[in-house]
Amino acid sequence: MQADSLPSLAQLQARVAELEARLAERDDTAQAHIQLLGELLDNSLANVFAADSRMRLVAINRTARETFQRYRGFVPQIGDYVPQFLLNQPDIMGRLAPVWPRVLAGEAFIDIISLGSPDAPRHYEIRYHPLLDAQQQVQGGYLFAYDITERMAEQERLRQAEEALRQSQKMEAVGQLTGGIAHDFNNLLGSLLGALELAEQRLGEQHLAETTRMLGLCRSNAMRAVALVQRLLAFSRQQTLTPQAVDVRCLVADMHDLIRSSTGPHIDFQDRTLAAQWSIRIDPQQLENTLLNLCINARDAMPLGGTLRIGCENADLAAAEAKCLGLPTGHYLHIRVEDTGVGMSSEVLQRAFEPFFTTKPLGQGTGLGLSMAYGFVRQSGGHLLIDSVAGQGTCVHLYLPRDQSAPASCHDEPATSATASVQPVHRIMLVVDQPALRLVLVEVLTELGHQVQAFEGGHRALESLREGPPADLLITDVGLPGRVDDYQLAEAYQDLVEHAPVLLITGYDTTERVHSARLGRRTELLYKPLDLNTLGERVEQLLGIAPHPR
Repeated sequence: MQADSLPSLAQLQARVAELEARLAERDDTAQAHIQLLGELLDNSLANVFAADSRMRLVAINRTARETFQRYRGFVPQIGDYVPQFLLNQPDIMGRLAPVWPRVLAGEAFIDIISLGSPDAPRHYEIRYHPLLDAQQQVQGGYLFAYDITERMAEQERLRQAEEALRQSQKMEAVGQLTGGIAHDFNNLLGSLLGALELAEQRLGEQHLAETTRMLGLCRSNAMRAVALVQRLLAFSRQQTLTPQAVDVRCLVADMHDLIRSSTGPHIDFQDRTLAAQWSIRIDPQQLENTLLNLCINARDAMPLGGTLRIGCENADLAAAEAKCLGLPTGHYLHIRVEDTGVGMSSEVLQRAFEPFFTTKPLGQGTGLGLSMAYGFVRQSGGHLLIDSVAGQGTCVHLYLPRDQSAPASCHDEPATSATASVQPVHRIMLVVDQPALRLVLVEVLTELGHQVQAFEGGHRALESLREGPPADLLITDVGLPGRVDDYQLAEAYQDLVEHAPVLLITGYDTTERVHSARLGRRTELLYKPLDLNTLGERVEQLLGIAPHPR
């Protein structure tokens, strides 16, 4: 080997100097990089902490130091044992202790916590990460804690503003509702008072025919008031319902004449209901009212004539479809009421269920029809929605849950004729706190041939039950004042007499336990305002006696 092929000492020294310069440059770059990261962390809005696996603090940025100084009165130092300096900070330690093992297990996650006093809490979003070495082994953990107190306060202010807006909208709706009610009831009361005044004058003049006509007018207006109250109760979902198994095809078939007479000859009514569809458990009278109301709406939407169809089909709602309708999954009967009328604009459609909202001329609609139908269907466990396009007609969809009990029949079975015999006198206990109603019921029941014990309150009636022989039937108003309410009285009576019948009179559905706790023990409901013929029929059914001829 030639001597001149080897580098000289000067060359070696130059190369060493060059390598040292490169290493120094790399070291300066790394140090600059580390310093830059430190400055970034120090100036970060996040509170940054890092600790090793022994929970010794290995890093803390300036924001975290300032936060501790401001809210805790001290500053943790590098090398401090975390449980030691948090010994007097139980709120922080209580949140850190259960999550630190997850960090040391290599888990990264986010948590939102509240710290400090209840009257001035601070809210933080904390991002936990494991601290890894070059071989990806966990050596500890670090966290970024972002103060989101202002964000949470802003969200709370927004929530309160939204709640205030909803309350304002509710009050606006209530104002509209009460205004409409006052208008309609003032009209009804005005005509009632006027007719009663005229009836009194005609009676004094011995004009009995005119007196009878005025009293008939009073009855007509009173029934209109009853219908208005029922609509309001349906809208508020607090009407008393008497559900039973119903075959919708049979129900619609029985309504043919009523629908055709209500819609007129210019409307082509088509019954598209199908046989052998699922029955539903619902109040049939209220369902008839709802369908008739929808048919009348359809008629008004077709002033020049058109086609009205009522159809139904079984619907097995899967999870996705049921969720869209706000219903549980299961079996439903889907009823459709379709027309070829003028349809609704999107603006009208959005307000269709509002009480007293109507597009009809003044005096031709109360605006309660659709809201009543919606309330009734929802109270019955179903859902109602409307598909409509301006100029292309409307389809109202009713989804009602399938009845799981005995199948419905189209017609009631004829009552078995009773053997002609002298009926025994029955004793009835009547408990009604309203004097006028109590007087009327005593008169009606006495005329039907019953002995009546009338009481104003439940306590005195209960004492009578315990003192003397029990009555054959208890009739009590729902919502009795005093220490003994109607449910307690009915329970005591039915405990005293096996299979004893009870008739509850109610103006609205106070609780579901009226049905669940009493109807299984020969308890029935009759809701106000009372129809006296219906009262007599219900009493005869409960007493098991032959109906009186009417």
